[in-house]
Amino acid sequence: MSNDYATMNEFVKRLNRLIRIPSVYKEDEPPFGKDVRMALHELLEIGEEDGFTVKNVDDYAGHVEFGEGEELFGILAHLDVVPAGSGWSVPPFELTEKDGKLFGRGVQDDKGPLMAAYIAMKELKEEGFVPRKRVRLIAGTDEEREWKGIDYYFTKEEMPEFGFTPDAVFPVIHAEKGLWDIHLVRDNSEDFTSEMTYIETISGGSRLNMVPEAAEVTIIHRGEKELTFPEAEKVYRNGEKLTAVFAGSSAHGSTPDRGVNAIKKALKSLAGVSFPAPQKEMIEWMNTYLSDSTGEGLAIDSKDEVSGALTLNVGTLHGNEEKWEIGLNIRYPVTESYAELINKMKDSLPGWLTFKETDHMASIYLPEDHAGIQTLMQAYRSVSGRKETPEAIGGATYARVLKTGVAFGAVFPESPDTAHQADEMVLQEDMRKAIDIYKQAIFTWTR
Repeated sequence: MSNDYATMNEFVKRLNRLIRIPSVYKEDEPPFGKDVRMALHELLEIGEEDGFTVKNVDDYAGHVEFGEGEELFGILAHLDVVPAGSGWSVPPFELTEKDGKLFGRGVQDDKGPLMAAYIAMKELKEEGFVPRKRVRLIAGTDEEREWKGIDYYFTKEEMPEFGFTPDAVFPVIHAEKGLWDIHLVRDNSEDFTSEMTYIETISGGSRLNMVPEAAEVTIIHRGEKELTFPEAEKVYRNGEKLTAVFAGSSAHGSTPDRGVNAIKKALKSLAGVSFPAPQKEMIEWMNTYLSDSTGEGLAIDSKDEVSGALTLNVGTLHGNEEKWEIGLNIRYPVTESYAELINKMKDSLPGWLTFKETDHMASIYLPEDHAGIQTLMQAYRSVSGRKETPEAIGGATYARVLKTGVAFGAVFPESPDTAHQADEMVLQEDMRKAIDIYKQAIFTWTR
């Protein structure tokens, strides 16, 4: 077991070097932005300082490695983060310690768990353990967007025999739902400029995998009757132009009911206003068929015993007088047929909506008796003293890029899920235990 004080001191010191880099995707420097590149370089510099073998794969990803042998054990994590957003009580890109918690963008998703795995490797190496398999911590750089970083990495580097990603919760995540991103488009050829009231623009959300925390609607209104929106955060009036701003609360797209969707708040407030027929029809359809997170309105609701129920997140909405486009993020059960879901949804859509698929990741599933799962579960139970069994999630982790792998920690089921939220945080106790669990798992699998 680790020396608590020394272990957490080393953990916090190194994690602070990563948190202070705002590694959000930007187009300012290929491949994913200057800050993302800086975070990768910082991790590899930390690895070099601690005596590991490190490699930068063209700034798309990199790894930190120790051990010997032909076989490779992989630990996949990521250094990029989602935008900070609003509502923070502490600086998002400074590591803040308070009441047994660590705050900062990325402390839970995924810099904190990455560093927990790193410290586990560091302590094993310093204790003189020489793995008979190489242990490689692989750091990706584009996980929150399109996974181009890790995909590129595996065109250049070997695939681990088995591995895990510390980007979920304990115990072992042996099943991940299918991930499906689509856009629904409504084109309009009518001219609204002579109408008394019409929506000029509507906008909400920045990423499909986040519950949108803000939405804004700009309306041209020439009528004498005032339009009121009780649920709006702010309403501005400038002549015949009215702008209403709506506020929600963000959450991960895999758990949409944990947030408050600002787009849905805006659409409900717009119901009943006398907009032109195409806009009114669109609002009514969304309020009716996208009102909940089960997918029932699109005829795709389903569930299974392994992974639970399908979830649907209305992640983005962008519209003007010519076109409205809705972005949906769907997580479907591991036993559900992807082809059948497509057919069901297309059959449920009105003729004036165009269906566009933008991304799909098939579900993954390993049975509980798999040797890798048994090894990870043994490490978890021996360190934590807990008796849970492997679980399924709706999130998409780097386990999907592995030939054989799962998600494994680094927070515990009862701990707050703050990924993608303001005041993202982890419990220091979770990270301390995770380090010992990862040490045990690495030792057992590679000795």
